[in-house]
Parts: sequence; C-alpha cells; structure tokens
Amino acid sequence: MPKSREHGQGALYWVESRKMWRAVLDVGFDPVTGKRLQKARMSKTKDGAVKKLNTMLRERDTQGTVLDRSTHIAELAAKWLADASTRTKPHTIKTYRSNLKANVLPSLGRRIAADLTPADVRRMHAAIRARGLGDSTVLSAHRTLVSVLEYGRAERIIAENVARLAPPRRTGGRRARSSLTREEAKALLAVGDARWTLALLTGLRSGEARALRWEDIDLDAGVAEISWSLAEGTFEHGCSGRCGKKTAGGCPLRRLELAAGLEWVQLEGRHVLVRPKNGTARQVPLTTAAVAQLRKLREEDAGLNPHGLVWHRPDGAASTNVDDNLALRAALSLAGIDQPRATTHWLRHTYVTLSEHAGIPWAAYSGVSGHSSPEASDPYRHTLTAEGRRAVEHLANWVDG
Repeated sequence: MPKSREHGQGALYWVESRKMWRAVLDVGFDPVTGKRLQKARMSKTKDGAVKKLNTMLRERDTQGTVLDRSTHIAELAAKWLADASTRTKPHTIKTYRSNLKANVLPSLGRRIAADLTPADVRRMHAAIRARGLGDSTVLSAHRTLVSVLEYGRAERIIAENVARLAPPRRTGGRRARSSLTREEAKALLAVGDARWTLALLTGLRSGEARALRWEDIDLDAGVAEISWSLAEGTFEHGCSGRCGKKTAGGCPLRRLELAAGLEWVQLEGRHVLVRPKNGTARQVPLTTAAVAQLRKLREEDAGLNPHGLVWHRPDGAASTNVDDNLALRAALSLAGIDQPRATTHWLRHTYVTLSEHAGIPWAAYSGVSGHSSPEASDPYRHTLTAEGRRAVEHLANWVDG
C-alpha cells in the first residue's frame, strides 16, 4: 500500500515485481473522461524515489505541470521540425535539417530534454569545432538548438531553455570583411551591369533579384515591385515510400515538400517563388542609369525565357545562388576589385554601410532594403577605414582652423 502522505503531496510504495520504489503524484484530471491523471517515477532506492517525488512536486508548483522526463532531444527535435515545416520557407527548413543531422543530434540526440544542461550545450559546440568547423557553423547549430528547446519549453516538456544560458564563444580571429569600400562600389557601378547596380543601390537580396520578372518592373515609372523570392524546395515521396527509390527526387510520384500556409509558385523542378522575407512586398526606385541598363538587358535577351525572368540561365532556367556568386566575382574582377571570396550578400551589407556613411536616415534606406527594424540592420553596418580617415582629417582641419 502507498505510504500515507498529506493530500496532494503524492505517494511512495514498493513494486515487488520490479524490485523498485515508485513515486506517484496526482497532476489533475482528464478533461474528456474525468479520470485522475498521475505522473510516476521509479527508483532502485527509497531515497531516490523521495528525491524524484520532491522534483515532481517542485515542477508542479513552479511550472504548473510535471515535466516529461522521457522525451529525448531527438524526439523533441522531430516534433519541432514537423511543426516548423508547416510555416517555414524551404531554405530555412533545409538549414534546420542539416544542423540537426550533422551538428545537434550526434552530440545531444540521446539526452533527456528535461535534463539538458549548459555544459551539454558547450560540449556540442566543442564537438563541432573538433571536426574543423568554424564559428559560423557553431552559431547556426546553436540557433537551431535554441529553437528546438524553445518549442519544448512552450510544450511544457522542459522548464528552461538552457541553450540561452550558454551562447557560443567566438574563437576565430577578426571576421572577414563583408562590405565593399566606397571606391570598390564606385568601380563596380562603372561596369554598367543592372544586376549589380540594383544590388548596390537598393540592397536587393539574391533570391529577390533572381525572382524578379519583367512584369514586376515599370521602366517608364522607374520602379520595381519586389513581391517574390526564388527558393529551392525539397521533394518528398508521393508513394509513401513504396516506389523503392532511395531518394524522394527519384520517386515517380514525387511532390514538393512546402509549408501548408506558404504562398508559392513553381517555376520548374525544385525552383519555386515564395514571398520575400517578412512576407511583405515593397517597391524599390530605379535610378536613371539602372533603367537604361535594364532596357539594354531586355533588348539583348533574345534567348529562351519561359518564366519572364530578368536574370536567368542561358537555357531559360532559373539561376541559382551559386550562379549569382560566380557572376558577381566575374564582375568584380572586370572592375579590378580583388575580392575572390565575395558573395552577393556583401552587396546588401555594402548598401546599408554606404547609406549610413552617406547620412541617409534608417527610415529611408530600410524601406528600400526591406529591413523591419534598426536591430535587423545592425549586423550590416561596417566601418569604412577610408571614410573614417576623412572624418579624422576633417576634424583636425576644423580644430586647426
């Protein structure tokens, strides 16, 4: 028989068949059947059972429920990923899956979610670095873990998001520059390519530029409507795995795995148009030079273009982020700029940085770039050494004068 305790304080008793002590606590009633609900923990010793009962009491009194101590991180991650897939864009889900498979689950997958500690999180960081990977990979994996645990906290599976208590430490040297200088931007503009003119003067994202169609541009009014972004979806089996193909891409009944609430338009294969980041369309103004460059591009584009894209592959297919980066590096080389590791995202950084140095208010330039808050623009601001030197020299002349 259970040991007599005060009402609501649970019970302890010996289970002969298992040769263990059992701690039991009432946690409410089933809203449908009205049956009493209980949580139980087993221990080989009575003292151990008492500790587990006290833990359940503490959780019930502080959290309003007894935490689930049977869910592993791998199980929690699967539940979170299924939930996130219903509302998240393809590229983001792809990143989440990659982080979980390669970086999070190998270290933490078997750990009980409710027992996770900051030390476990730091061990995950160390395991990633031990494979020769850098700060950016650690940070990306950490952000994914934060999201998984935040979901677990909301579902009352864990009491605290311990990943927030153990942010990754930077171990590398100075971050590689990710913004062009004023002189480099001027040289790239001189190339006269509309793709880079728009990127430098509007902060256009690569996916937004590659999704731009001629129907979205009003050359007479000098504006472009940014209402779509190009993304690559992932395929899933449409046959419930019965086709025998190892990957979903080979399934004859394959279908795109996209969030149910996501608005999208398929171009071909994996390429789909989705709404831009923040889900808000915006208009960007075009300079006189950009309009002239776009007119010339449209006149010279006599090849296949079934989707009406402004920038596309020679066969008319949608271009990829890799295509975009290679084209940028070729343009930089043509402009005499030695930046072999530059990516198209550098130009978004350049737009914000130059706008700041030019004294343009955030409210003005963010409406063009699509940043929703000053905090979102912060990582894009960089110090331009040449501009700083000019400021110092100006101050010196002013003091002397």
